[in-house]
Amino acid sequence: MTYKTLIVAVVFSLLVPFHGALAQEQSAENVSVLGADNITIKYFDGEDGSWLTTKNPAQLEAAGGLNNGLVPTNWGSEENQTGWHQIYQPAAITGTQVNGTFGDAHFVIRVPDDWNGKLVVSAPGGYGSETGNDILFSDFVLEKGYAYASTDKGIFPGDDGLVPEENTISEWSMRFRQLTKATQQYLVENYKDGLIDPQDEQNPASKLVSDDHLIPTYAVGVSNGGYVVRYALENDGEDKTGEPAIFDGGIDWEGVLWRANEPNLITSYTEVVNNAQEALYGEGKKQEKAIQALYDVGVPKGTEHYWVTQDQHKWFNTLNRYRDELDPRAKKTIEWKDYTNYDQFGLRDRSNDYIFKNYDFLKRPDEVKQNVEEIENTGDINAPMITVFGTWDTILFPSVHATPYQKLIEKHEKGQMHRMYTIKKGAHLDSLVRSDYDPDNQRQPLLPYVHQSFDLLIDWVEKDISAPEGRVINTPKDGTKVIDIKTREETQPY
Repeated sequence: MTYKTLIVAVVFSLLVPFHGALAQEQSAENVSVLGADNITIKYFDGEDGSWLTTKNPAQLEAAGGLNNGLVPTNWGSEENQTGWHQIYQPAAITGTQVNGTFGDAHFVIRVPDDWNGKLVVSAPGGYGSETGNDILFSDFVLEKGYAYASTDKGIFPGDDGLVPEENTISEWSMRFRQLTKATQQYLVENYKDGLIDPQDEQNPASKLVSDDHLIPTYAVGVSNGGYVVRYALENDGEDKTGEPAIFDGGIDWEGVLWRANEPNLITSYTEVVNNAQEALYGEGKKQEKAIQALYDVGVPKGTEHYWVTQDQHKWFNTLNRYRDELDPRAKKTIEWKDYTNYDQFGLRDRSNDYIFKNYDFLKRPDEVKQNVEEIENTGDINAPMITVFGTWDTILFPSVHATPYQKLIEKHEKGQMHRMYTIKKGAHLDSLVRSDYDPDNQRQPLLPYVHQSFDLLIDWVEKDISAPEGRVINTPKDGTKVIDIKTREETQPY
């Protein structure tokens, strides 16, 4: 994997808006999506490869192709249909797709012809588009019969990230909830015959249906999208919003934890940026001290061979984005185009690293803490949720973003509603599995565990079959397989 490829994978900026080839355009005159503009509607009838999933080449292209940073395309053998090739077998699904906007936020809604009466709403990682999770989630749930909706959170394309004034972290959650409610209404108005009968005892989801909640709905998201799922389940229900709950459960794939007065992405990245050069290129005691500093703020041991890449493309860039967003009055800020500059040798220009030398987020004025308090996580979730996190995550350190969040949930006495599955040697980006950054073929992909977790969540919410208690998932002996979360036995991924 080249530096350029990794940059693209990390920020997910390769994802492009849907352009809808191989689909029948339909009139949107009579189609209403609550509060939405620029609505287009297309029907995918299966003719000449016109499928709703990425089995359709046009849908795959709209999803950014298979270069998505969360896709483990190097894992397994195409010839033997193992690993990734076992997972990626998108189904031939026909159905309807609606595209539109809420302000600056783009969304997509998909309804398979064989709709099961339920909905999955998704938020992408990084600054990805509304199609950013198509390969990860849309294909997976459409095959099961779910309707699917996703939003770009009002931030795509993400080259300038959070720089424009209208691009805020708080908007992400607002747009996610807005899309969820609008999609539920769209389905009720246009697919009445597909709604679940609350009296249908043969359908385990019927117990979730009421006059105020006609469509069982699940939230799924990764990274920044995982944060959105956390926030959505924390801020739902009568006691939080004054209206009935709209979510029945959620999957949090390596979500970000935002806290105003405790370690967060800014506090941990500040220490990393201040010590990375010495840790990577220093000598003797100074280097040892710098390496220990990285460990102390949560950079996982065992990931040292990957630090160079994160130092080049992620840590400094990301720290600037979020500090400038949440602490805009901080001194020594730089233009967003200078967040990451490269010299003639393709190495990151470190001349701006000094700006964080004496920066201490926790000592900043109260107004800075208030900015974070407005978007911070509480752990007071309102529905069952499963968190999946890798022990080798060098972008969102588990000791900063995973374990503390679990403790927040327990503090609110909601531990019975939460499970966390920690995947040994799982990284933030599944594209690293069997890549040049996996020289000993040790990394595990997280995607198959997320798919397992989704099925466990559905059984938990609808059938009262409790998901297995939180646990650490060991690496399988057969590198093309994964561990079954329930049985702890090796099994084929899906």
